Amino acid sequence: MIQLNNITKQLTEAGVKVPILQTINLTVEKGEYISIMGPSGSGKSTLMNILGSLDTPTSGEYLFEGVNVGRLRGGKLADFRNRRLGFVFQSYMLIPRLSVRDNVELPLLYTTKSRKEREERIRRALEQVGMSHKAKERTMNLSGGQKQKVAIARAIINDPDLLLADEPSGNLDVHSKEDILQIFQSLHDSGKTIVLVTHDPDVAQRAGRVLVLRNGEWAAERVEVGAGQ
Repeated sequence: MIQLNNITKQLTEAGVKVPILQTINLTVEKGEYISIMGPSGSGKSTLMNILGSLDTPTSGEYLFEGVNVGRLRGGKLADFRNRRLGFVFQSYMLIPRLSVRDNVELPLLYTTKSRKEREERIRRALEQVGMSHKAKERTMNLSGGQKQKVAIARAIINDPDLLLADEPSGNLDVHSKEDILQIFQSLHDSGKTIVLVTHDPDVAQRAGRVLVLRNGEWAAERVEVGAGQ
């Protein structure tokens, strides 16, 4: 599904080029569940932003099912993000005063789907994360774990090919973290491709493959865990 070829990322600070990612190569097969670990400043979030087409590499090539993402512009790029990708962030990125239902619906507003189909997709997504009973509740009244469940429902509403999660359990207590990890496992079991960034070894080990970034490069160790725990 994904092929990263010689990806680099540099920033310029006070006229000096600072390397963030250095010659990153990565292949992700359809249906894989991968976690990326690394200390703060290792380049994890930058790599995730490139995979999500929220940032562009300084050099290198990003292929998604053979399509060069770096060549997509305007509406084609926006359509690629909305249809093919789902995003889950540590800070949830919900609109507090909107209801659970309305937050989940947001990605559908940029499609041509009928109201009937939108309502069915919202119903299914909320069922998948166990939040149907909170559909009319404002998200500002929810716990952290509940907010993250809503964020996952929103991420999967368009049935994306790839689910990207950046520290999805970073703000959660132990019980809520386990709930979220179970949801990700269920999505993986149903065939969803997942790439997850985390600093938490317990979260990382739930994936089928664990990759480690240090100083913008793959570390020597690449831990193959299996098909997901």
